[in-house]
Amino acid sequence: LPGVPGQRFGFFVVELNGTTIGMITLDRRDPERKGHIRPEGGERELGYMFLPQAWGRGYATEACAAALDWFADVHPGEPVVLSTQTANEASMRVAAKLGFTEVERFEDYGAEQ
Repeated sequence: LPGVPGQRFGFFVVELNGTTIGMITLDRRDPERKGHIRPEGGERELGYMFLPQAWGRGYATEACAAALDWFADVHPGEPVVLSTQTANEASMRVAAKLGFTEVERFEDYGAEQ
């Protein structure tokens, strides 16, 4: 659902053999939150959530790469940020596989991001 009319831009449902296994979002990061690469903020933030039974199989990396490719075609040159807890090793690996580089670390949601 790249554009849900009147609702969320860049909301994707991930299916495997007709069953929903996850979702991906590309929402604007609130300028009041930490973790920006532009002084004014407002960058798109890649978010994803998958069912536990889908973890560790490469689905998140593959689906996020497809969503990022779509976004790059629709909004060339627009930055995308990804924020995750540094303790979440699996998400850190996904970020690295997608080509994200660490810009800064900060506290948010009670943990280092």
